[in-house]
Amino acid sequence: MNDLEDLLKTFEPSSRGREKFKEFCAHCYCTFEKKIKSTKSKKNINKYNIMRRNTLEYIASNEKAIMSEINKRK
Repeated sequence: MNDLEDLLKTFEPSSRGREKFKEFCAHCYCTFEKKIKSTKSKKNINKYNIMRRNTLEYIASNEKAIMSEINKRK
């Protein structure tokens, strides 16, 4: 999942613990929202909506692995 790697690289946490995970989820949502708003094509908008939903579902189901990856990248 290359998109997740890019999201982790661009994430700059300002909080600690569980709040850091919530902040990362918000970062992912906002990143995809910017992509959606910057395009006019319905096809691309749907693509980014699906990518956002799948990414957030993956993050929610793999919270411990994501948190360990975030903590490694301090």
